[in-house]
Amino acid sequence: EQKHALILQNKDAVDIPLMLEALPSATEFRDAISSLSPEQQRFAKAYRAMQLEGSVFGILVIQLKPQLEALLKLPHDALTKEIALTQQLLDLFIQYQIPSDLLTYAGPASASPEEKLEAVRGHVAAIYKMVEAAKEGELHAARQQAMMEQPFHEYAESFGDTSAGFSLFQCGEASAMSASPPDSPPRRNARSIQRTASSASAAPPPRHSAAQKRVQMPVAACAAGGMEGSSNILMGGGFGASFPAPTAKATPAPIAGPAEAKANDDDFDTADDVASELDYTKIPSTLDAKLLTAEGGAAIRPTTIKVGETWTKRSQKALLGKPKEEALHTEEQQREKQAAFDLLDALSCSGALPIACCSLHVVVAATHAFDQSLLDTVIQQNVNPIEKLERSSLLVATTIHDAPAGRLLRDEMRERVARFAAPELLGGDAAAAGEGAVADLP
Repeated sequence: EQKHALILQNKDAVDIPLMLEALPSATEFRDAISSLSPEQQRFAKAYRAMQLEGSVFGILVIQLKPQLEALLKLPHDALTKEIALTQQLLDLFIQYQIPSDLLTYAGPASASPEEKLEAVRGHVAAIYKMVEAAKEGELHAARQQAMMEQPFHEYAESFGDTSAGFSLFQCGEASAMSASPPDSPPRRNARSIQRTASSASAAPPPRHSAAQKRVQMPVAACAAGGMEGSSNILMGGGFGASFPAPTAKATPAPIAGPAEAKANDDDFDTADDVASELDYTKIPSTLDAKLLTAEGGAAIRPTTIKVGETWTKRSQKALLGKPKEEALHTEEQQREKQAAFDLLDALSCSGALPIACCSLHVVVAATHAFDQSLLDTVIQQNVNPIEKLERSSLLVATTIHDAPAGRLLRDEMRERVARFAAPELLGGDAAAAGEGAVADLP
């Protein structure tokens, strides 16, 4: 299960504290359950197996630019020099969650890379134009709502204009907005409303002309045409704007037949087979069984790696801005994870497009524990701790790489390690085992 996710771009950097927790060694665990019943021993072994599987720490790094090129059907390295376009694409996917179908190149495959790139740039410009129109619609709707919720004389006072008041009156069956002095009677006919509006617009106060123009525009429109203009207000929904529905009827997608469905399923068999060839969660159990039989394995303890609660993220929002450092707590980490998985869902077309430009780093930790301090180990026990650590590292390396110890050592170090640190791992034919170089590892 993926527990954390984060998007890093440009000059972003993050510091994640890692907490290490050592488990009992294989020898200590065997001695502790030796007096238990067979049922209790099976339970303890199953629980320890789950602990060992959970001790594997994995880090998956996904390169965004190559995945964007594959998603948009662009040639390789097409976005390498398109810094502005790449940033706009990431903003549309992360901030606005635009479907990738609206940005993908849909022309002939024989077109030149420049034509494909220009088509994608045109799609991005059209989407940004739609977003700007949606923002303008939201602002216009917010202004209209603010004018309707409070009387116009209070709205005029908010701009510093106290020379004239504005009120909202009901005129017969239609509602109209009128500009009138504050002491005027509330009931007036339509002709007097139009006359008052005309007089107010004809002689505005000289010192507050800007505020007067703002509040007079809806008054003149409502007095001339009633309230019919309210039906054209853009309401918030999706991006905050309601666009006219297309006139053409949408054609339903054809349903894939059994043969085509089987062909689609076969596309994912290869990835599943490759992933099932190597199970990284079994490495700690294999290492634990090897340490149980190895000499000196009681000093090595499996170690779990846990992520700290508070992270530190450094970012620079603008090119000329100052770097900003912020702490990411549990709530901020959850938001970052949601944004990262939303972007991953868009880049992979909800799992339909494989992600090839990625690297998986697997960390298996082990702790070599000494019973006494460093000086007591050297003086009282007459033990060289460096040689013990070399032997432990060699045990772990042979398990992870699945290679003989002789192939993991340099030529100048092999004789010393075979004589002092780990003679049982190299054996008598250490020179023959070490003929292969480290670079020849599978």
